[in-house]
Amino acid sequence: MKQSAEQKDDAPKVDGSGIPKKTLVCSLMENGDVYYNIQGGSAEEAISSFAKVLRLPKSVDRTALKNALIEREGLGTTAIGEGFAIPHSRKQEAASEESAIMAIGYLDTPLDWGAPDGKPVTTLFLILSAGVQHHLSALSGIACLIGKKEFRSFMAKRPSKKELVEYLKNLPC
Repeated sequence: MKQSAEQKDDAPKVDGSGIPKKTLVCSLMENGDVYYNIQGGSAEEAISSFAKVLRLPKSVDRTALKNALIEREGLGTTAIGEGFAIPHSRKQEAASEESAIMAIGYLDTPLDWGAPDGKPVTTLFLILSAGVQHHLSALSGIACLIGKKEFRSFMAKRPSKKELVEYLKNLPC
């Protein structure tokens, strides 16, 4: 049955497994954490600092993760504009969807990250995903959130994990 345009617009955005993107991003945040005052004078230094403090699933090797993040950043910036970057590995880092996480890192000083809009990065979203579709859906969900002015204003307040999870849970689909 063909959906009308009105029905289609109101439908929750879903990933390849049928999980609404809002639910996926919220779940990743519930499994992850928020980190403040990430230091570094460059994207590589900030990624290294972030990797050092992350609480990681047991299956993830910290040094290998740091190297994979820096390698990916070397292929092209992960800054997406409006003060945000989404550093991520090109390979599966989490053993399963249940162990996948998202970590937020607030930089102590804004950094030139080569963003398309030229704005310095202040906030990092790090995704440790459990597969390609899971990863792409998480990236898409985060990019969608960052595209919303109200979300960017909320993130400018540097919310805690608890505040961020509550915000995500209360978003309309």
